[in-house]
Amino acid sequence: MHPFSILTLGIFVAGYITARWDLVTRLYELAIFAAEYGVVIRVARGVVGLTALFLTIFLPVVFLARKETHLVSIPSPAPSTLFVAEPRQHPRAPGFGLSAREQLRRRGSF
Repeated sequence: MHPFSILTLGIFVAGYITARWDLVTRLYELAIFAAEYGVVIRVARGVVGLTALFLTIFLPVVFLARKETHLVSIPSPAPSTLFVAEPRQHPRAPGFGLSAREQLRRRGSF
């Protein structure tokens, strides 16, 4: 190998090692800082708080949606043999209410 190439490779390796060592020492200093100032505890409290907030908003919406839709199962026309097909869902019970087409026909709009 040419002497200039060896020198260039040596400088590159030395710089790479120095950069990696700098990252390791900064990570170590960051860990010490986090331990001294209770960062882990604050992060854990934040995660618990945000989870509680999410659940207080999300769970009532799920229960309300489940209650409002009152889904009933209707059988699939042709279940596939490749996978187990779940029954399709329809938001209204059969024979309940009027269809949109029937409502438009009665109004004279259809």
